[in-house]
Amino acid sequence: MSVKRAKKSSPPPSSRSKSSDTAATSANRISKGTISAIVVILALSYDNFRLRYRASNAESANRSLSSNEEEIKLRYKTWEEAPASYEEFDHDNDPSVCRLPIVTVEEWEKNKMWEGETPVIVKNVTDGWKALQHWSKEELLRRYPDVVVGMGSSKELGQTGPDQAGSALTRTTIYDYVVNWMHSSNKYVFDRNLRLPDGGFLEDCYPYPMPTRMYEEDPDALFESGMPENLMWKDHLALTIGHDTQGLTFHRHNAAWNTVVFGAKRWILYDAERIANITRLKTMTRDIRNPIQLDTANWIRKLYNKDDRKHEIRNYGHDCVQRAGEMMYVPRGWAHMVLNIGDTVAVVSERGLDGVN
Repeated sequence: MSVKRAKKSSPPPSSRSKSSDTAATSANRISKGTISAIVVILALSYDNFRLRYRASNAESANRSLSSNEEEIKLRYKTWEEAPASYEEFDHDNDPSVCRLPIVTVEEWEKNKMWEGETPVIVKNVTDGWKALQHWSKEELLRRYPDVVVGMGSSKELGQTGPDQAGSALTRTTIYDYVVNWMHSSNKYVFDRNLRLPDGGFLEDCYPYPMPTRMYEEDPDALFESGMPENLMWKDHLALTIGHDTQGLTFHRHNAAWNTVVFGAKRWILYDAERIANITRLKTMTRDIRNPIQLDTANWIRKLYNKDDRKHEIRNYGHDCVQRAGEMMYVPRGWAHMVLNIGDTVAVVSERGLDGVN
């Protein structure tokens, strides 16, 4: 007997359609949910990546800063911590040795002492200067690392002057000089290309000493006065930075003032009229038996006490120590040499900018 197999029943079309739609809807929901989850995960991952990247950069920058600070710390964290030859070169400005008037800012301005022909030391010139805070070693490197300056050897600068040194001056930055050159070479910063106002750096030296302040307050009136240009105190200050025993050898130029912000300087000044005698000039500045230009430290060590030089300086010149906060005024034509005692930072202004013929 044959048996007929029953055909497998199929759901009605409407049931198949509903089932397919349900499955598609579920798959669609799963797909959308998955995509949403992936998007959230990616967003969180990206945010986390950004945070970690920033943290890494900050950590790297901090490591770099710490490295620089460590290097600076190893190379004397402050100006005052560096070696200073006070025992060898300092003295107490005995009146018989220095022989200069030492006056207040008020006396300097009231009597217009820059119009005289005698060098002068002015006290407390930097009172109120922001440079006292902004030019400490760490703060100077933080605020003004990229200020471009010129550096050269003290001997070259003394013989030719900072303006005429030409290729002897190497352009660098304050940061590069202080960190990489200052205590590992004979290089000395003496840059006269800084001008007023400069957007902050030289404004740290305000109020500028007279008579430079006349230009800053009313330059038009100064030019309209008919004053010869080489007699004007113009729109510039020079920056000097150097380590212990550095300084310019005997040289001459127009009237100028030099204000020490940090450190100290020893000055040997020689009368302009007396040194006009060329034979006396050569005898004073060099050993005629071995006419090699000595740097300032070795001139004091080897020549000062020989061949009547001390007698000449004590009677026709001046031997003075300038402290931080004080200004030395040098009239036109006076021969002078300068020696840093310790790390020294100073600013200079020279009348006219042209040298003495």
